[in-house]
Amino acid sequence: MWGGWVPRRPSGRFKWPDELKVKIIERIEGGEKIAVIARQVGAKESLVSKWVKDHRDALSRPVDRLGIVEVVGVARSHSHNSQPKLGIACDLHLGDMVLSIPVGYPGTHLAEILRALRAGQ
Repeated sequence: MWGGWVPRRPSGRFKWPDELKVKIIERIEGGEKIAVIARQVGAKESLVSKWVKDHRDALSRPVDRLGIVEVVGVARSHSHNSQPKLGIACDLHLGDMVLSIPVGYPGTHLAEILRALRAGQ
């Protein structure tokens, strides 16, 4: 039903892809039970509960001293050439400016941007 393969870390633990976590959170936010989803994907119920809690906590997180709102949520990117793609997206609020980070933006690039902003304080 879920398809795909979940790789393992050298320690033997699963390394759950963000794309799968997003799909799981979206279905739970849509009303499906955590226990049912956890069984379907082969994850522990407590782990799936943590993903949902972390997602909800991120949505209510306050602005930090840089004025960056650390909100992470489910988003869909739409392209006329492809199907909608689920992923993580966020908005960075810097004073009166908003920097929207789209689905699929390379995390390493975003980390560089954030390091530069913090270094410039």
